[in-house]
Amino acid sequence: MKKGYYHVCSEGLEKNLIFRNRKEFIMGMNYVAICYQKFDIKILCFCLMGNHFHFILYGTYEKCILFGNEYKRLCAMMIKRLQNIDSGMHGVEVQIKEIDNKQYLEFAIAYVLRNPIAAGYRLMPGQYEWGSGDCYFRNDYSAKGNRVDSYSKIKLEREILFSRVAVPGEYIIDENLMISPLCYIDYKAVEDIFGHPSRLLGLIATKKEAEVEIFLGTADKYNPDIKELKDSVKELIQEEFGARVVSQLSLEQKMELCSMMWRNFRASRKQIAMITKLKMEIINKLV
Repeated sequence: MKKGYYHVCSEGLEKNLIFRNRKEFIMGMNYVAICYQKFDIKILCFCLMGNHFHFILYGTYEKCILFGNEYKRLCAMMIKRLQNIDSGMHGVEVQIKEIDNKQYLEFAIAYVLRNPIAAGYRLMPGQYEWGSGDCYFRNDYSAKGNRVDSYSKIKLEREILFSRVAVPGEYIIDENLMISPLCYIDYKAVEDIFGHPSRLLGLIATKKEAEVEIFLGTADKYNPDIKELKDSVKELIQEEFGARVVSQLSLEQKMELCSMMWRNFRASRKQIAMITKLKMEIINKLV
């Protein structure tokens, strides 16, 4: 079967999050390594966001969509176990689009790595932990931590990977009990595509969300309606701040809430203003 490059992603959850906290993001990162063992594909880059995920893969169409659906299945199991939600990923479609030219391949990789910036994180791509942004154009490609085969099988299955799928013994698990993406990311392929870090960074700095999302057919799909957003925010502020209503939050907490709404729910600035009652000029500086 013909192999090619594919952009595999999920629609954004509207009411809940896939990954709510650090523990769940680490599990999500390890699920990437687990899924990689199951299918004959290469992972060029990926990014996990609170309510959706993106991968750029190389392989056959069939293997790439199987990878995406298996990753979704593992996330659904995690949501059920940790969030007590039986159908957390129900109705969420895993989308796949073939990338048939080098220009779009560059745009798609940059778009995936740019996701945290577009969501309001004030970080360089390599500083965002939940993806592959730190894997390219490095002086040292060796991962730091302990080899997988230094852990017992029981500890791996019950405390680290939460899976019986075997991963190579030479893979490295870092101090956060996360398998380093350097163990499985095809960083050499990405470096060959861009040629120089300036090319990669230049495209990451260029807004390509509209073009890529129109191509994917996902434009405007991530913004929840206001009722759903209010329900989600109510749960969020109770969990994060111990408050029942937004009006109980301090100014600093409301500003933090702005960033959370932008990152986790892809809320528009107008929606954020409506819920937080903050002035638009403040919101524009935050997201």
